[in-house]
Amino acid sequence: MSTKKPSKAFSKILSFFREVISIIAIVTIIQVGLVQAYHVPTGSMEGTILPGDFLLVEKVSLGPRTPDWIGIPWTSIGFEVPALKLPGLRKVRQDDIVVVRTPVDRRVPYVKRVIATGGQVVKIRDKILYVDGTKFQGSTCEQHIDPLTYSVGTFTPGVHPMLGNRDNWGPYRVPDGNVFLMGDNRDNSEDSRFWGPVPEKNVIGNARIVTFSWNNSENVPLLKRVRLLRSGTILN
Repeated sequence: MSTKKPSKAFSKILSFFREVISIIAIVTIIQVGLVQAYHVPTGSMEGTILPGDFLLVEKVSLGPRTPDWIGIPWTSIGFEVPALKLPGLRKVRQDDIVVVRTPVDRRVPYVKRVIATGGQVVKIRDKILYVDGTKFQGSTCEQHIDPLTYSVGTFTPGVHPMLGNRDNWGPYRVPDGNVFLMGDNRDNSEDSRFWGPVPEKNVIGNARIVTFSWNNSENVPLLKRVRLLRSGTILN
C-alpha cells in the first residue's frame, strides 16, 4: 500500500504559514518581554511628549507584563485574560515615564510620569506639587497652560470632592504597591488626581525614546507633518 506525498505546491504553502507563525511568535515574544511601540494620541504629556509621537517602550528594567486583553486591534472584539507581571531589574521610581494600564480603559494604555510611590504623600497647593512635604524635584518639563487656578473649596469634574480639585488636591498617602501618576501638561491631564493610584503590576514599561513623530493637526500642510527633529529624542 503506497501513500501519496504532499505536492510541491502544498509543501510551499505549509512552509509559508510556518514562517508566518514563527515571525508572529518572535514579534510577540519581543513585544511582551523586551520592547513595544506606543503611539501617543493626546497632549497630556506636552512639555515632554507631543501628540503624534511614537515611543519605544522598554520592559526589561521594570519587568515584562503579559497582555490582559487579546483581540483585534482598534476594535472592541476580543476578550480579557489574566495578566502576569514578571520580575524586573528594579522597582518603579519617581520621575519614571511609564506606559501603564489604568482604570479608565484596560485596552488603551496611558503614558504618564511617576510622581510618587507607595507610602509617599502627595499634595498640590495652587498648582505646586509636593511629595512628602517637599516641592517635587523631578522633571522640569511640566507646564501649566491654564492661567486659572481653582481655589480651595471649588471642584473639578471627575476629581473626588474629598480630595479637592485639579490645582488644590490632597494630601493623600499612596498605598503600598501603587504609584501616583501625572501628566507633564498639568492643566490638561487626566491622571491619578482623577482616577487614583495604579498598582505597580499595571506598569507595562519605561518610555525611553521617540522613534517617529507625526503632527496630525489640520492646520499643518501634509508635507510638513513629519517632525524630523523629534526622531531619536531621549525621554527624561
